[in-house]
Amino acid sequence: MIRPQIPGIAFCAALAPMAVLAQDAGLPDMLTLDPIVISGGLTPLAAENYARSYTVLTADDMAAAGVTSVQDALRRVPGVAVTSTGDSYTQVRIRGSEFSHVLVLIDGVEANSPSGGSYLFTGMDLAEIDRIEVLRGPQSTIYGSNAAAGVISITTTQAGKPGLSYGGAAEVGGLGTRAASTYIRQRGERGALSLSLSARNIDGDDDSRSGGDKDFNDITTAALGGSYALTDEVTAGFTLRRSWQEYGYDTTTSPVDDPRDYQLDAPLTAKRDETYGALWLEAAALDGRLHSRLALSGMNQTLDHFDAGVATSDDRSTRRSLRYTGSLALDGRDAGSADQKLIAAAETERETYRSSYNPGGTYERDTHALALEYQGRFADGVSVQAGVRREFNDVFRDATSWNLSAAWQVPGQDLRLRAAVGRAHVNPTMFQQYGYVPGAYEGNPDLKPARSLNYELGADLGFAGGRGLASFAVFQSKIDDMITGTADSAVNAPGTSTRKGFELGVSLQATDSLSLGADYTYVDAAQASGLPIVRAPRHQLGLRASQGFAAGRGLASVDIRHVSGTYDMEWFAWDYTTPSPANSKLPGFTTVNLAAHYDLTDEIRLQGRIVNLFDKEYSEAWGYYGQGRTAYVGVEAKW
Repeated sequence: MIRPQIPGIAFCAALAPMAVLAQDAGLPDMLTLDPIVISGGLTPLAAENYARSYTVLTADDMAAAGVTSVQDALRRVPGVAVTSTGDSYTQVRIRGSEFSHVLVLIDGVEANSPSGGSYLFTGMDLAEIDRIEVLRGPQSTIYGSNAAAGVISITTTQAGKPGLSYGGAAEVGGLGTRAASTYIRQRGERGALSLSLSARNIDGDDDSRSGGDKDFNDITTAALGGSYALTDEVTAGFTLRRSWQEYGYDTTTSPVDDPRDYQLDAPLTAKRDETYGALWLEAAALDGRLHSRLALSGMNQTLDHFDAGVATSDDRSTRRSLRYTGSLALDGRDAGSADQKLIAAAETERETYRSSYNPGGTYERDTHALALEYQGRFADGVSVQAGVRREFNDVFRDATSWNLSAAWQVPGQDLRLRAAVGRAHVNPTMFQQYGYVPGAYEGNPDLKPARSLNYELGADLGFAGGRGLASFAVFQSKIDDMITGTADSAVNAPGTSTRKGFELGVSLQATDSLSLGADYTYVDAAQASGLPIVRAPRHQLGLRASQGFAAGRGLASVDIRHVSGTYDMEWFAWDYTTPSPANSKLPGFTTVNLAAHYDLTDEIRLQGRIVNLFDKEYSEAWGYYGQGRTAYVGVEAKW
């Protein structure tokens, strides 16, 4: 199948949030807030001070749902649309955005490819993940380009209890799936060290449906992290993650009469290699009123393509970043718990890109940034967050991002009102600027960053004596200089593209053992011309229930998902005589997933799941079809 050129992955050094490692390792809690939104500001901030919509998925949440991949976990989040074109290629959009407008962080390290602008979640297993934060709305003031629609922040599991802990899990299932993972962690008085290994091999099926070879997907991951308190005021640490992925895929053809005939069997394979890492140092001064963090971060991504085992193309991209963040308490308290604080950040970053197709060699671009943020909370229940960021780019115009948000806890009521507005931007990907495919695509070095203005109003209401929570948010985003692809290049589209809609979520702990949940997202996403934005579903509905049994030793859950109103380009019907294919509406679909687990002992858990219980045929993109009914069974152990 024809796919965008996406760089593979290699060595990186990047920032792991200090607050998490310090808390996990039992070190001085310099930036520990509870509960916190780790990724919601230049430093972690209290959840009640964060005024935008967000969702936190914990390891327990994902285990209860029976999901084993990040993309399946994200399908359960309001406002998030996941599109898979085969097991090896997945894109994520937030509130009708482009996939390159969503920033992905792994232990604080930016994982998006400088080449393609996105992160492909098919290379990441849930076995190593402790927490996923999904922040909806612009985050460019905090993170710069790629965060215009939101942030997906993934935190891997570190040493969480004193002493030695270890464990592992294994699973087998349909499509020839075999998975195994193991970990060992040590937490001492002044430091911690964690090592995890995981592998998932999927024989797969013939995605072309023509009886050809199976399109397999094999993933192996190794992660290492640690921290050490050098003194009572200074802590150092590191994080390193390496993954290897090899997969098979098919080619495509057009025009054809039926989208089922779009994929043609072919002996095509690819290898992705990615590495992320960080070295960081954090210190307290002025009796704790000033916290400073210095982080060196980086990543390498590589992707190699083969046809019947013969190399055909490859690309490489890297990112290196050095960032200083200083947090000053304005009210004389410790900066980690201050009600009023000012945070400043300075960052320099270099990205590189090289493709075997491109005769221009290696391209590079530099970005320098300064940012300032205020976080405040007041006795009357009001909290405020405001920030501004200026980026200085060497290959296109400089950009300024800003945001302002506020929340109010209504006195005497379990009701929280919130509002936010912000300006964000998205830089062109390096493939959009410099990419080259013979006879098919040539980059546009004159592209400008896209600019967006975003609004959000929301409310959170507790009910049923604190056992239930209802959340509502209405949002709008207006994007100028939108970067869009033509048949053979990319351009800044004239006019203003809009995304607007609302999200509604309800959760209820109905009894001690029964929990219920529902969410609905409506998105109206349109180009300046009025045509719908592709792969941005208008309606998404999720219904969930979980029931404990056997005196709390077991849990069973059901997850129902409905998606409709999705448009996509009819690549299967395109005859190459027009600049781009027509947009058409995909059929709506509903899927049902079941999961259950049972604790045989305090250390051993038996688990099973069924994906797509009723074997519904569905499509998230023209010519590609989702997973059929598949059953899995596994065991997990920990000590």
